[in-house]
Amino acid sequence: MLVGLAYLAYRIEGVNALLLIMPAKLIGPTLRRYGATIGADPQIHSPLIIHNAGSVPGKEYANLTIGDHCYIGRDVFFDLAERITLEDYVTISMRCTLITHTDVGKRPTELMSLPASRAPITVRRGAYLGACSTLLEGVEIGERAVVAAGAVVRRSVMADEVVGGVPSRLLRKIKTEDRS
Repeated sequence: MLVGLAYLAYRIEGVNALLLIMPAKLIGPTLRRYGATIGADPQIHSPLIIHNAGSVPGKEYANLTIGDHCYIGRDVFFDLAERITLEDYVTISMRCTLITHTDVGKRPTELMSLPASRAPITVRRGAYLGACSTLLEGVEIGERAVVAAGAVVRRSVMADEVVGGVPSRLLRKIKTEDRS
């Protein structure tokens, strides 16, 4: 009822405000109600920050797909200008940022050194994003890959790789025996 009233009063920004304080058990159903695809048994913690929700009523979060058994920690930021897909068993640690677009806004032509761009983000099955890591537009994180805390990922990461740093670089490959 509270979510419905917030929506009527402020449209999706009212729902976004509630995602900052909402109990974890209500976040998944609320995201579903507004168009996100959410799998079984998600653990999604507040505050959850969503930027660039869509404008179609009831489908504002349609660019968000969260698979089965995913964990999303506190203070995660999702930019839904393009699609964000988290496959099954993905862990997004606290304060991670997933940015799907770059746009410097309205500026005179002589100040336009960075063209606007946008692309989806995909995090494959079993991948782990460490605290405060950032994924930039167009990145794909491979199955079972690990992104170290604080890393800024601007290029895709292959399956079973560990990356870290700013910008991120390959730290090592995960061997089969490491996973047992």
